[in-house]
Amino acid sequence: MQSILKLLFCTVLYIPIFSLAQEKKPPILYIDVGGGYAKVFSEKGGLMSSAGLNYETNKNLFTVRYAHINELSFDLFMLSPFTPIPIVWSDTSIDEYGILYGRRYTEDNFSYSFSAGVSIYEHAEFLKDEQGKYYENSKNYFGVPFEFNVKWFKSTKKPYTIYGVIPVGKPTAFGNSIGFKLIGNISKHAYIGFGIVWGIGYHKEY
Repeated sequence: MQSILKLLFCTVLYIPIFSLAQEKKPPILYIDVGGGYAKVFSEKGGLMSSAGLNYETNKNLFTVRYAHINELSFDLFMLSPFTPIPIVWSDTSIDEYGILYGRRYTEDNFSYSFSAGVSIYEHAEFLKDEQGKYYENSKNYFGVPFEFNVKWFKSTKKPYTIYGVIPVGKPTAFGNSIGFKLIGNISKHAYIGFGIVWGIGYHKEY
């Protein structure tokens, strides 16, 4: 199942890249990565990270998304009767691969979008047996991923800037973006998360 999923993921990634080679002017095509906090409704919350490839045509947005959630547990290790040491570990994780379709609207240096689709994800629990040894119990599930994005980017063609400060080359449509992402999945292990997202690519037609 994992091999089939990765093959499908790479195939979908190829489609917008092929379109880029066929068009005279750059299409709206960008990558985004993000991080934040997510809460699985039936379990605990934890750290969230995500990455996506986005392709837009006529306000139609197609996204291939990966999301990872680490649910965190906390405990105290008593080094001595008066010296507690806090310990943080991940006892549950979710790895999700999704394909989404939605709508994206752009105004000057600002855009917002909303999408939903289908996904498959691996839910893994790290458990302890009667001998005190840890083992992983993982299963695959299907879900309905969704997300809402708000992003800011340059309003006109300008030289690409490294770290937003150092200009490189001639004015170009290629640039960076920053914004916020609301992310979630409707499934057996439904979750919702919120975080900051960074992007790089062609964010609009200039």
